[in-house]
Amino acid sequence: MAKRTCEASRALSITFLKEYGYFDWDLMNGTATWTSSWSEDKSSIGIESRVRGDFPHLRLHYVHTSYDGETTNLDYQVRITSTPCYFGGKRYWFICPLIRNGVPCQRQVGVIYGAGMYYGCRYCYDLAYQSQQENHSGMWYVMGKVLSNDLYDKEAEMRVKYWHGRPTKRYARLLRKANRTPSTGELMAAEMAFNKLLLKR
Repeated sequence: MAKRTCEASRALSITFLKEYGYFDWDLMNGTATWTSSWSEDKSSIGIESRVRGDFPHLRLHYVHTSYDGETTNLDYQVRITSTPCYFGGKRYWFICPLIRNGVPCQRQVGVIYGAGMYYGCRYCYDLAYQSQQENHSGMWYVMGKVLSNDLYDKEAEMRVKYWHGRPTKRYARLLRKANRTPSTGELMAAEMAFNKLLLKR
């Protein structure tokens, strides 16, 4: 059975909050609104940010409507933390407020999803990305996975990707590599991975 997807859930991201200045002031209020992709229904959430002081957090307040039409007024806080950036400044993260099996999640994540009554990380809601739901098979798909995983690992290892608003030479090479023709060695690695996949079936 297919999992629910991140794309079909209401997402609240650090990127969105930063873009609209929620981290620029001691206190800021606003509203985020979503429109359903298959209907004209809209949903919104009130946001109050307090990122200064000993307990940086967001206050979320909204009305949750269950499948049977019952409504619940919700008003709670989601903690915010930050980590220093390599060249100064800081990067903000949500601390997932959900509890699973009696244990607080507390993951540091860049996006929380309104896939239930409360907002939380995709791990707690067991959400998948749309691309993960597609049925793939064949050597070319496996080859693409081998290449993309290798590039993803290399990208994750890079501490500096941009300098003065431009990609570094190393990162630019990696971006170009993502669109290049695979080498003989990579084709052999993909074929081996595909053969292993066939043996498991």
